[in-house]
Amino acid sequence: MPENNEANSANKRLRTESSVSLCFPGLFSRTQELSSSYKAAQPFHHSRITPFCSPTLLEGVRQEMLKLHYTLKETDIFKYHQSGDLANMDGLSAKEREQLPCLQQLRDALYSQEFRDFVSQVTGCGPLSGIRTDMSTNRYKQGDHLLLHDDVIGDRRVSYIIYLPDPQSQWLPEDGGGLELYPRESQESWAPAIRPTQVIAPKWNQMVLFTVLPGQSHHAVQEVCGKDKERLSIQGWFHFPQPGEPGYHADQLQTLWQKGAQSTLSQVEAKKQREQGCPSTQPLQPLKPSIDKTLIDSTLARHINPEYLNPKVMQQISDRFADDSYIKLSEFLNHECAQKLQQVLTRTDKEDGVGGCRMPGYETGERAGWKPEGSPVVRRFLRVEMPAQDEAACLLAQLQDMFGSDEFACWLAHVTTLSPWACRGLARRFRAGLDYTLGTPDGATESMLDAVLCLADRPSMWADGSVGGYHCYVDGGSDNASNDGSVYRSNEDDGILLTTPAAWNMLTLVLREPGVVQFVKYVGTAAPGSRWDISFEYSIADE
Repeated sequence: MPENNEANSANKRLRTESSVSLCFPGLFSRTQELSSSYKAAQPFHHSRITPFCSPTLLEGVRQEMLKLHYTLKETDIFKYHQSGDLANMDGLSAKEREQLPCLQQLRDALYSQEFRDFVSQVTGCGPLSGIRTDMSTNRYKQGDHLLLHDDVIGDRRVSYIIYLPDPQSQWLPEDGGGLELYPRESQESWAPAIRPTQVIAPKWNQMVLFTVLPGQSHHAVQEVCGKDKERLSIQGWFHFPQPGEPGYHADQLQTLWQKGAQSTLSQVEAKKQREQGCPSTQPLQPLKPSIDKTLIDSTLARHINPEYLNPKVMQQISDRFADDSYIKLSEFLNHECAQKLQQVLTRTDKEDGVGGCRMPGYETGERAGWKPEGSPVVRRFLRVEMPAQDEAACLLAQLQDMFGSDEFACWLAHVTTLSPWACRGLARRFRAGLDYTLGTPDGATESMLDAVLCLADRPSMWADGSVGGYHCYVDGGSDNASNDGSVYRSNEDDGILLTTPAAWNMLTLVLREPGVVQFVKYVGTAAPGSRWDISFEYSIADE
């Protein structure tokens, strides 16, 4: 019986090898040309292969993909619809396999010896595993996205994407969905730059290949924002040889990553990026909250709703905070201050073309008074930079100063019964279609008090979270972040402690314990505008 099984396997391999050239007509004759273009590609080595596959086979694959079941997956770093693992099709029943003949043919051809040799020659990556197959189908619908990462997980060696959008529908840059490739910030740094230098649009019968390298293969998928557009693709990886396969070496990962100290430098840099923390990388500034209450009231009344300076109301807030360790205060700013801000921030978004299902330029809103904050490994947004010059920056800078004042610290002490002794923070702008923070461990060993004033106009459009921009606290658990700093979760609902939708003129106070991480979800292009906020954290004295 074992001999028959071996004979059947050998016959299957023979049939697969003989059919590979039919799957990829003329492709292998282009090996030298593709290898040269791969080495010359920027910002890191990659190859775009068009046409890649037999159109007849690929059309069959597309039709089968459309019939698969897809599950919506969403975390801090992504939102998309994904099928099951196509690597395990051999485990399906004969009846189920009969419904996916084209997908099975493509998978077998991709992981055949002939095609793996082709990939090795184009990329110079060395031997690849034929045992370890790793692929799934993805449907990016309107609003779906995948933020910056480097694919460095386990023994992945080469990443590939096969594009199967509707061949009868033209895909335009304003439809989004492009594959963004990020250069290194500088020759001295392994962190990615704040914006990509290459965007590859989805194209029928196109395959993109690149080697997975820590600190180099940083990429992202733009949000799909075109109406009725759907980015249908196959995502997969070729892996290092497994034990018993030709080319396997026990130290193959270490040998590769030690070249140029890439692994060490990128991992140290990523860890540093994670532990710099949000909302700011600046040192904590000392506070002296013991101030006369009359002075506090007169200073804060210029901005804060007078109701929240009422001793009775402050006591009610304190009681509620003591019970829940968080509280949300609506209409926090007084009417005059809030109205002025609403006019200016709405006008600024309109002038910059932010929102309305439009994909903005990467430099949108960058000007004197506004500086991009990264690294996009863990965050991207604009922050107020002094001296503030435009009207929006000036108004938010005033609130930033108030949040960092001794008077505000004294008010916090009254409404939380905590003793803030130092703080740091900043005024931020999360532009629709561009900005986010990821839920990454910040290395804190003590509890912190977070104070976030959210200024997102038209709150009803943000309320259900579908356009992003919500502020989420999760149990970070152990630091299972990859080299890019992002935390991948097997269960999207795992560990969620608190989620607050973006809202207008809402202050949220949260007592954040060590090990709890937070993020602001990527703001989608369907949002009515930017999420603006003042975000501060306060060190608490031991009682």
